[in-house]
Amino acid sequence: MKSLIKLSAIALLISVFAACNEKPKKEVKKDEGFEETAFMPCCGEPSSNEKVLTINLALNDTYCKKTACACIHDIAAREYEELQKQLMEQFNIDLQITYYMEPYMMEDQLRAKTHDGVITKPWNAFMLMKENHLRYERIADILDVYDNQWLTGVYLVRKDSDIKTMADINGRTLVAGQEDAYEKYHAPLHQLDSLNIKPGKIYYKASCLESINELIDKKAEVAIVSDYVMSASCAVDVASEDDFRVIGETEKVPLCSVIIDRKKISKEDAMRFQAALLALSKDKSPEGMLSAGFVKPASWIPNPYKKPIAQN
Repeated sequence: MKSLIKLSAIALLISVFAACNEKPKKEVKKDEGFEETAFMPCCGEPSSNEKVLTINLALNDTYCKKTACACIHDIAAREYEELQKQLMEQFNIDLQITYYMEPYMMEDQLRAKTHDGVITKPWNAFMLMKENHLRYERIADILDVYDNQWLTGVYLVRKDSDIKTMADINGRTLVAGQEDAYEKYHAPLHQLDSLNIKPGKIYYKASCLESINELIDKKAEVAIVSDYVMSASCAVDVASEDDFRVIGETEKVPLCSVIIDRKKISKEDAMRFQAALLALSKDKSPEGMLSAGFVKPASWIPNPYKKPIAQN
């Protein structure tokens, strides 16, 4: 009996010792999704204009002459030089800009945190944020040449198509954008899911022009493209609005935003930059902006689509 008790005691000590030395399991942090992307300070004062504030931004703007295709320079003719000059003269802000013809050309630089922020379609920046520990916030939205703040994805069909409504997409072949395009991928796929609409086949193309070509060549019956496709994309060279019908559109998202990395730009400096941009808007907007300029950032929380709805 004594030996049995002794053995039990030894076993208990061993189990206690093992438990004490066992490494605690790492708690897997749950992805809580995105938070509000608009910079909306509740209080505080902007930094003083007495000191030069230097801000280095990457830029890929649909309507900027230096980043748009030459075929649409009649409408995509925005220039930022006058804005830079006025920011320096009136607000002591040295805005430095590096232009990128395509979003993918600037992605590596954003990942490397080369810039203090970026001017672009918001998802181009926010899709990189979590993986690369960036802290992006939108301090202003930029109006397009029609003074529009918003962007949607639209569902296009050929004019002679028998598809009349969103429900008619069921069982049909649909071409969408890729994951780096919010209005052509994430927003419409969420929408189709919520409406319980199931295309027979869905596949993905990188640009609106490619998707339009799929529609023209009758490889796809429905194409999801950006709403500016017939005015500010290279699709204007191959098709006309009269060739298609719009049967639906997605939710609205900001079209283009001034985005800063708050790990690099303090709240006070962000407030100062925001106030300066808003001051150079409406009737004081530089002529080169081709619009009323900047507005306060609209509320927007990205909701990336993660569940595949159909096989390629």
